[in-house]
Amino acid sequence: MNIPAEERNAKVESLLREYIKVAKTKEIITYPSPFTVDEVETLFSNHIWGHREIILTILMATLLDPSFKASVNFYACNPRAIYENPIRHVLRENGIPHKKSGPLNVAKNSQRIDGVWAHNKRGDGMALIVAKLVKKIEAASPATLKKFVLAYVKRYLQEATKVEILKREIVKIEDPILLACLCTDLINCVPDGGGTPQFIVGSLMDNCNKGNKSPIITSDYADSVSTTNTTSKKPGDITETIPENGERIYEVTVKQFTNDRMIESYEAIKAAGFLEKTREVYVICKKDDAPDDGVTMLDSSFHFARAEYQGVIYYFVDIFEWINVSLLFTPPIGRAAFYKDLVEKINDINTSEKVKKFFGEWLKEHGML
Repeated sequence: MNIPAEERNAKVESLLREYIKVAKTKEIITYPSPFTVDEVETLFSNHIWGHREIILTILMATLLDPSFKASVNFYACNPRAIYENPIRHVLRENGIPHKKSGPLNVAKNSQRIDGVWAHNKRGDGMALIVAKLVKKIEAASPATLKKFVLAYVKRYLQEATKVEILKREIVKIEDPILLACLCTDLINCVPDGGGTPQFIVGSLMDNCNKGNKSPIITSDYADSVSTTNTTSKKPGDITETIPENGERIYEVTVKQFTNDRMIESYEAIKAAGFLEKTREVYVICKKDDAPDDGVTMLDSSFHFARAEYQGVIYYFVDIFEWINVSLLFTPPIGRAAFYKDLVEKINDINTSEKVKKFFGEWLKEHGML
């Protein structure tokens, strides 16, 4: 596509915005043959959104340049630029759930989005559907393609409707026991790939500090868990900056904290330039998730293990005990602020539908709806 980037992005944004405008005026839109509703629904029912986002990116690129073929050279359309700028911008303004770099995460630097690419992903069923859709897109007539784009965009709008329906009102809750029960159930039932515990721990830490008028600044916890700490130059999942006393680094997980994970943590600390600043990391996790060779330090249900790698000491703390203690020592104003942040996070358009539904069911079960 030999179009200046600014002009290209403006055209993609205009195209997508126009299709959304038309789709909003139509109650029902059917998929033109050979496209089927089952293929599209499979993309939208999957928890990995990148598959549906790569198709949207390819559709916009094909409308912009009919000679574009993702099966020949996907990167010829500058997918990162057109998805992360105009496409994501329009999705956001219409309240449509989306990821930061979904298409790129799915493509994995492959030049061709075709059957070979799909099979190289170890027979990934979702990848096979993407490859089939790409083949159909490239064979479709201009009229058929436009009808499919309209139907596809309409399906995207249905996701925005779901998000709106599942939104919950923010009420004032200060009860530490009720909040501890909520946090425990969210972490156990809808960990969302680690996003739920990371946000809960980080937000509670942040609001505990603010509620107690502490000068400590909490950061990084709202970042996507799909971005590695090494790539993003973060020393850990959560960082507390203590004025005149450096940083305190935390890792939050509900998966086994293996030796490989410890090595990755060390590399992230090194890449962020923090090795000279800190030699301690607090791992907030379930007791069973500490490394097998971790040394039990105390007969304690709170701090239960210690491990070391290249001079960095890892202290393992039980996530549920930490939440219980933190809530008790957070003043009421801080607990209310924490619950407000939690509801806003769950209401966010990019929080998974599974988390939203569980939260609504939990509130109903506890007489809060």
